[in-house]
Amino acid sequence: MEHSQPSLSRHGLDLDQAGNCTAATTIPFDLIFEILSLLPAKSLFRFQSVSKQWFSTIRSKSFVDSFQTRSKTRPRLLLTLYRRDAEKKLIFSAPEHTDDDKSSSSFSVMARYDTTISDADDTFYGSANGFVCFIGARCDPTITIYNPTTRQVVKLPEVKPNGRYMNAGLGYDPVEDQYKVFCVMMFGSEQEHFVCTLSSSQKQEWRRIENPLGDNYDYVYSGQTCIDGALYSGVGLQIRIVRFDVRSEKIEFIKTPEELYLPSLINYKGKLGSVKYLCYSSTEVLMTLWVLEDAGKQEWSRMKFVLPYQWEDVFSPTLSRVVIHGGELMVFDPCLQSSEPFYVWCCDLNKKSIRKVEIRGLTDGHFRRITGEMLCYPGHIENIRFL
Repeated sequence: MEHSQPSLSRHGLDLDQAGNCTAATTIPFDLIFEILSLLPAKSLFRFQSVSKQWFSTIRSKSFVDSFQTRSKTRPRLLLTLYRRDAEKKLIFSAPEHTDDDKSSSSFSVMARYDTTISDADDTFYGSANGFVCFIGARCDPTITIYNPTTRQVVKLPEVKPNGRYMNAGLGYDPVEDQYKVFCVMMFGSEQEHFVCTLSSSQKQEWRRIENPLGDNYDYVYSGQTCIDGALYSGVGLQIRIVRFDVRSEKIEFIKTPEELYLPSLINYKGKLGSVKYLCYSSTEVLMTLWVLEDAGKQEWSRMKFVLPYQWEDVFSPTLSRVVIHGGELMVFDPCLQSSEPFYVWCCDLNKKSIRKVEIRGLTDGHFRRITGEMLCYPGHIENIRFL
């Protein structure tokens, strides 16, 4: 009498008459989600072609949000540099920290090539939540949004300055999960404001927004900073800051202390900050940091740091690029030499400690011909979202 083979389908296995496994184990969706969540972005894009389920999982909002949450725990340095032999700009990134760097005063990280900016004349105009904004030269003021992780390129509708000065910045609203570009057109001390919402589900177009206060300015400093759903820009004519609320699309002006240095707007522990100056003496290095404690009340606080005189060599005239990320002061030489390593010095202002980080992979092998100005932006996160 023949006995039928017991069904093991409840265990996710299909067996033939001989009892051999004829199909791969059916992996529960939750486990697939968890496995994929541990992979780097490059692997995720490659595995999208495994199946329709994997493609839809990797592209789903829940997975993108989960990946982004993890990315925020491991921020990267965003590096932009000019490749002279090809007349292009390249974007690299490198880890800000390693698992064993906390106890070391000197360590190295490997830079990773992310994407290419095809027009060498394009200028970096800020980043937000993993996306970066570039604007073309004055004769071709095209605004382009790049995602270095996915290598997606989004060219915005043409803006016609008609001889006017143009400036733009990228903002992100975490509540509505929206990206918007805020653009200013200026002619003399008069200006117009426009906004464009970045979305894959609707047409991208510029909308004019009003300035209810009617305040005028004649210049916008580069280096806009997006913090908690607001885009901040330093403006001239008077010492002020324009605050653009990404969600409500409202504009307001913030008064600043006279001593504040507008071109150096930074994100200091989740608040708007500005490094005023660095002074040198025979025994110490001095620095003043302004922090906007309350945007509504326009209240500022000032902190002065007396840094060890041993740091004088770090703050040499050639190391003119200074940024603050979290509680650390990051200093680097913007002139990249093909025969020398590229270093970033991370100075803890509170602990009075300093770490020297070598960024490897920039001046060796295929990229040895890369020389010129290097720009370094901390706090970059990887984002696998497509706009």
